[in-house]
Amino acid sequence: MSTTEKKKKKSETTDIPTQSALEDTLSEKHSHLLDLRWDLHRNPCLSGDEADSANRVKKWLEKHAPPSEFLESLGGHGLAAIYDTGKKGPTVMLRAELDALPLDDLDDIPHRSQKPGIAHKCGHDGHTTGLCGAGVLLKNHPRPNGRTVLLFQPAEETGTGARAVLADSRFSRITPDWAFGLHNAPGNPLGQVGIKNGPFAAASEGLKVTVLGKASHASEPHKGHNPAMAVAQIISTFSALPSEFAGQHASCLITPTSISMGDGSFGISPDRAELSFTVRAVTNHKLSQMVERLREKASLIGSAFNLQMEFSRHDPFPATINTPEGVDTVNSAVDYLGYDSEIVEHGFPWSEDFGEFLLRVPGAFYVLGSGEDCPPLHSLEYDFPDQLIQPAALSLFTSAWMAGQDGCSGR
Repeated sequence: MSTTEKKKKKSETTDIPTQSALEDTLSEKHSHLLDLRWDLHRNPCLSGDEADSANRVKKWLEKHAPPSEFLESLGGHGLAAIYDTGKKGPTVMLRAELDALPLDDLDDIPHRSQKPGIAHKCGHDGHTTGLCGAGVLLKNHPRPNGRTVLLFQPAEETGTGARAVLADSRFSRITPDWAFGLHNAPGNPLGQVGIKNGPFAAASEGLKVTVLGKASHASEPHKGHNPAMAVAQIISTFSALPSEFAGQHASCLITPTSISMGDGSFGISPDRAELSFTVRAVTNHKLSQMVERLREKASLIGSAFNLQMEFSRHDPFPATINTPEGVDTVNSAVDYLGYDSEIVEHGFPWSEDFGEFLLRVPGAFYVLGSGEDCPPLHSLEYDFPDQLIQPAALSLFTSAWMAGQDGCSGR
């Protein structure tokens, strides 16, 4: 969209507060938002154990942007803050994640994690803080009608949180017409918005293969059934499978994540091995096809070596598929704010359980660039860039506002 078109679009959106007014509101809370981000970072919580983080968010909102209502312990330790205008209109849900990762933190940052082996290495502390900033904007600049729900979701990293929230009977009190969320993206220019129609983040699941044989003395391996050769063939065969579907590492990916065999004894030819893989594909259907093919190939390998195979499924994530009307809404918000943006050509290989919401309501998931030199997600060196708190808050708030405009229908 040209500069002239952007100015025209901005002039047509007469009800929304000016960008300068929104930025001034956030500036007044800037130090408090930083304090929240650092507080969450110092006190991380693993998936399924986010009660402390939810409580910190609730206390912060009660002080700085009290909503009309809270729903606590939603789908586990989730928290929903509802901003109700009291006027009939669409319900827009904005979502961030509460959970951290089982990783160590940097030693040289002042807000380093106080919990050994647990740290916010995906930026969920920053996403949550940005969503609280959107709450500040909603409190000071209410939408003309409808409700806005800030969902602080548990257990995103394990892929169980969104489903648990949806399964909670109290979710019917939210019943959104729209859903929007974001993630920071290391490697992309700082603050640049990335979005696309259709598949945006991959479907994935963990596949565990248990290989069962027969133990024997290490000097007589022929009297047992050692799984080692089968393990080697499984890894080799699985690695070649993506190219059968769509080109190596294009829209399908299989990553070995753990391998174990035996108990370390040098005198025993073992009878058991376990292999874990993460399987990714651009669509839910392709993921199902890949997992079925993997099971078939592993079973054939097991039969060739007189071994039994067992399979189990873990951490399933649906594909995150943006709807056209959701993308149009985010693009309208980005244009209004004058942010740099780009169309994401192929989507992202990582997974997001936000896709569970987009299976049910229109909306979109987008990324904010964390900087071209920002360390990658899930790495020791990563830390959420505080410069993204304001654009996260503004883009979420403005997307909610645009979704509620006349002519923007949801479900």
